[in-house]
Amino acid sequence: MSNNTDSPAKHRVLMIIPSLVVGGAERVMVHLVNNLDRQHFEPILYLDKLEGGLLTAIHEDVQILDPGKRRGLNKILFLLREIRRHRPHIVFIMMLPIAALASRLSGTKAITILRETVFSPKLEQSSNPFIHWLNRIGVKSCHHVIAPAAGLKTHLLDWYGLQPNQIEVINNPVDIRQIRTLAQEPLSFSGAKFNLIAVGRLTYQKGFDLLIEALASIQDIPWRLRILGEGEQKQSLLQLASDYNVCKRIEFLGLRYNPYSYMAHSDLLILPSRWEGFPNVLLEAMACGVPVLATRCPTGPDEIITAGINGELCDIEPKSIAAAVSKLYTDRDATKQLAIVASERIKRFDLANILEQYEAFLKNKCVCSVGRFE
Repeated sequence: MSNNTDSPAKHRVLMIIPSLVVGGAERVMVHLVNNLDRQHFEPILYLDKLEGGLLTAIHEDVQILDPGKRRGLNKILFLLREIRRHRPHIVFIMMLPIAALASRLSGTKAITILRETVFSPKLEQSSNPFIHWLNRIGVKSCHHVIAPAAGLKTHLLDWYGLQPNQIEVINNPVDIRQIRTLAQEPLSFSGAKFNLIAVGRLTYQKGFDLLIEALASIQDIPWRLRILGEGEQKQSLLQLASDYNVCKRIEFLGLRYNPYSYMAHSDLLILPSRWEGFPNVLLEAMACGVPVLATRCPTGPDEIITAGINGELCDIEPKSIAAAVSKLYTDRDATKQLAIVASERIKRFDLANILEQYEAFLKNKCVCSVGRFE
């Protein structure tokens, strides 16, 4: 961090996220808060809950704020007071659009930016009406919105009635060098099986039920599936595996701080999601040199994968998933070639490239627009 804290070129960025549980959006936040150029930016991190396996990854020069045991409205009032106290130039929000209301009500001149993380039609339809209304107001009150995928931008325009010039598309970053280093951690899988891996929260969104049903229908392939993640559907997924009589071929390994060694020692990563935003796990698997298969879900996979070139896509249903797995197993040489192409193509998502886009956006489109960045 620069010693000249009074430099007119340094701008405080209050970065807000619910927690730092291990997940794609949380990893993106850690990348940004740790790597923003300290000559120009002073990041401060607000966590709605001071918890998560990624807490220890935050650099020591980052001040962390949290509301403690406060709840409901008291949390919002606490955040509002902290915004007034720190007077950030930019309030950058992930996964907590209601926080935008605190920013706009603070009386400061902070530029409010929301990074929307996921296309989630079922959540939109079923969420608490009052919270849903507050979140919509929060989104619409932001000066700018960042979408990690072009498809998500289209959704945001339709759903929230935003203007095209309010939304910037910046893809998620992946730290290729770090991932490849972690992927070298020794791990032994049996070479006699087709080792499959799936990574994510055990929720309806991630479609692990579809994957289990698909694999249960494949009788002529010696597959073995390892699932990394935790979530509310764990017991129902265990029961489903038992019902299909494949529980001995599926391992539920829980959270792994280093999932990359598991990816690197697998033959195929499968993303069976019903919806996404811009799935980091595909980028991470590609960085590990692993072939990838994903559903054509909204949004993200079809912006990362060119089918038959750097991965494969299938429909969001068990038969299509099963057919794709069988195809990739049958032609192993072609499948390996997908991973070779992917490991080169993902360089455009490397952390340095995406960080440069974020910094340019914060400087040129936000701070310069109100004459604060000289």
